[in-house]
Amino acid sequence: MQAMSKKRLSGALALLVACSALIPGAAFGADQSAEPAPKERPFPSLPGQFRALAEPPMFIENNIGNAFVQAQVDNTGRFNAALKDTESEGWYNIVYNWPSNPGTSFTSLKVDGQEMVYGDWTTGEFLTPPANNESLTANDSVWRTGDVTVRQVLSAGVNPATGLPDALQIRYVITNTGETDHEVGLRLMLDTMIGGNDAAPFKVPGTSGVESVNYERDYLDGDVPAFYQVFNDFDIPGISAQYSLEGRDATLPDRFTIASWSTMDDTLWEYAITEGRETGDSAVGMWWNPDTLSPGEQRIITTYYGRPGVGGESSLVLSGRKSLSYDEWQTNPFKLISYLSNSTGAALDNVRLQIEPDAGLVLDGTAPEQAVGQVEPGQTVQTDWKLKATAAGKYGVTVRAFEDGATDPFATAEYEVEALAPVVPPNVTIGGGQGTTSDGTPVAGRVSPLTISASFDNPQASGVSLSVVDADGDEYVAELTTENGIDWTHTFIPSQVGLWETPLRVFITPRYPDNATGPVLEFPITLIDPSGFIYNEAKGTDWKLPGATVTLQYRDPLLNTWVNMNEEAYPGQFSPVTNPQVTGLDGRYGWDAAAGSYRVVVSRPGFASATSRVVDIPPPVTDLDVGLTPTDTTQPTLTIDGAQDGVSYTGAVQASFEASDEAAGVRQVSYSIDGGEAVVVNDDEAALPAINGIGQHTIDLKAIDHAGNEKSLSLAFAIKASDQTAPVTELLANDAPAAEWYRANAIEVKLNASDEPSGSGIAGTYYKVNGGTEKPYSGPFSLSRSSSYHIEYYSRDNAGNAENAKSVTLKVDSAAPTTSYKVKPIWATKSGVKYINGYTWTLAAKDAASGSGVKQTYYRINGGAWKTYVAPFEAVTSTNTLHIEFYSVDHAGNKEVVK
Repeated sequence: MQAMSKKRLSGALALLVACSALIPGAAFGADQSAEPAPKERPFPSLPGQFRALAEPPMFIENNIGNAFVQAQVDNTGRFNAALKDTESEGWYNIVYNWPSNPGTSFTSLKVDGQEMVYGDWTTGEFLTPPANNESLTANDSVWRTGDVTVRQVLSAGVNPATGLPDALQIRYVITNTGETDHEVGLRLMLDTMIGGNDAAPFKVPGTSGVESVNYERDYLDGDVPAFYQVFNDFDIPGISAQYSLEGRDATLPDRFTIASWSTMDDTLWEYAITEGRETGDSAVGMWWNPDTLSPGEQRIITTYYGRPGVGGESSLVLSGRKSLSYDEWQTNPFKLISYLSNSTGAALDNVRLQIEPDAGLVLDGTAPEQAVGQVEPGQTVQTDWKLKATAAGKYGVTVRAFEDGATDPFATAEYEVEALAPVVPPNVTIGGGQGTTSDGTPVAGRVSPLTISASFDNPQASGVSLSVVDADGDEYVAELTTENGIDWTHTFIPSQVGLWETPLRVFITPRYPDNATGPVLEFPITLIDPSGFIYNEAKGTDWKLPGATVTLQYRDPLLNTWVNMNEEAYPGQFSPVTNPQVTGLDGRYGWDAAAGSYRVVVSRPGFASATSRVVDIPPPVTDLDVGLTPTDTTQPTLTIDGAQDGVSYTGAVQASFEASDEAAGVRQVSYSIDGGEAVVVNDDEAALPAINGIGQHTIDLKAIDHAGNEKSLSLAFAIKASDQTAPVTELLANDAPAAEWYRANAIEVKLNASDEPSGSGIAGTYYKVNGGTEKPYSGPFSLSRSSSYHIEYYSRDNAGNAENAKSVTLKVDSAAPTTSYKVKPIWATKSGVKYINGYTWTLAAKDAASGSGVKQTYYRINGGAWKTYVAPFEAVTSTNTLHIEFYSVDHAGNKEVVK
């Protein structure tokens, strides 16, 4: 190990990294210059036992890393690491015992309940032994146990804490290459050593602040910190390291433990801490609990061990993102964190912090000055600000710390952030693309139409030239066209104009009337393959399927199995990194993938899943089209609102439809009005054009789902001229116009309503009897008791016109009238003799007081014709015989029995 200088601060403010207030504690840590004690290499199969290796472990020649971080790896995959000392040209170790042969740290697995060590020859084998890459920036190995392969990749990576490549990225890709499920977990145990101190102490953020820890402690589930820091000595914060468990693509473990190496090294998986016991020779364990992997499924675990996010010997340090993408700063503020540490012997009173950002940065919801209050000796306090960039550029931020009303700061820190310009200029849009890569670069298909549009206003361009160059140098030149003098556009298919190799470089040059040219707009476009489209196998390739989930699979030659492509396991090997993709209306998908064998697995509701053919890239593959077989045989549902079959309307009819399909989903709905040409709507609901012509109309609808099932719906209705006239209702009693009196015990009442021929039609007729409840008329009804009935009635048309209510009183009289008579002789003389020649008859008819009254009385003489009685009449006879008959009828029609 290289000799190192040791710097201690006295009577000064020293930085102690924290997330919030630091709990004061004693400084502990061994002399960093002491030589570490030699240790035996742990490799137990059972606790307390050691396994012999098939060949002696030996480290691989040359370290991997860069100018900030280095790692040494042996032929079993074990490693140690070191960081560059920012205060000198030397390095200090962060894992025992760099740069000597590693071995005291190891990774173990739990596969289907069996515990084993990564790289152990008795429980598995290396498919790819640990090897450094040519640039000495990474070490890669693949170890297999049964159906499970584990890939360990160690490389210099971008530190989540600093945004710089000053961390060792430790990544494991666990793959189930078998045909059944397997349960796999991983434990990483590191023998911590910082600058020669094998009993390195820790600082761990918690709910009550940052804690100093040199004793065994467990952090489980939600208590697992986002990071922890390891120190040579708390008085020398510059000699330290930070392990990031969260941030960027880091995978937060289920358990984090600070432990004594001398007891943890004897275990493969299970470890029980001794509460409060000092670690002495310190170590850490990180557990990712067993999880079930289905065949072909991968589990990726990534962590970072490197330089602290804030560090050095400054009392005030700023931490935050160093660069922001265009989409990030356009939409969201970013956080800047300040850490203020007091390592003097006295408290700092009434501390306040002031922030001063450059023009182009504005505070977002936080005040420029924040009161910290009293900062005790050894305490670190954290303050947050939110800032937002207003334009692209590099911006500085200055934070000053003041004590107890002072005007001069006792500490100052500066920070710089870059808000990146957009990849595509703001006045340019891309149509027909396949999304963007993670940095905002547009993605397009080689065989799909690509539309480039640009707007030039104030001043307006007189012409716009387009030049597109692919990675092979092939160029396509065209002129954009415009219809309004402001918006210019051009569409082309890259493959058809000779552009195949990605990326494309696009150059847009505006020209102006004075023959001047404006600034050239330049941006890249990534071309992708494999690509293709998904379609309905039963309907043909024109029947594209949106909503299909397309998963890109790669035949990993190291694992000899198909795996789902992902950025963590295969960084930089495909773009865009979204996998799976979901197809749009055009059914298309696509990636730009590195050389290798690929296929896609496609699934969609309403269809059987399918796997494409296997393709090798290169050459480019742009026709990896997949047909899906429908399984949905159920018609979609279809409803129409705003119009009813058989109804007449007096105004415009505005109908709308709604279709649904629970399985394959609605593909389109077509409609035809009055037998016209069908109009296709690529949506499941829409309003139809208003129909307002007078006369008969029809609407025909057809809904089709993506599986090809159809549902039709038709209706007919009429539109009549505007109707302002109320309908007319006629009441019939016993099929005749209503009279006042009725003799029967039952009366059948009918209500007949009519509207004008051009009217809107009858909406309803209503009636009530003897002041009772109003009822809708639905057909003839009977009145059956001997009484008087008062009926009120009216009708309403579809235009809302209501007839004035009418009424009629129907009376029932079931008793006939009675007729009485009086006679008076008629005298005659014959031969001087007086005799009765006949009689004068007087008839008197009467009806009951509650009756309908006598209407008429009738009589006849000696069986002759019936005569209406109007006055007394004479009846004479020559035969001395008279037979008089008579009867009366009342107004209700009751007839008296003839007398």
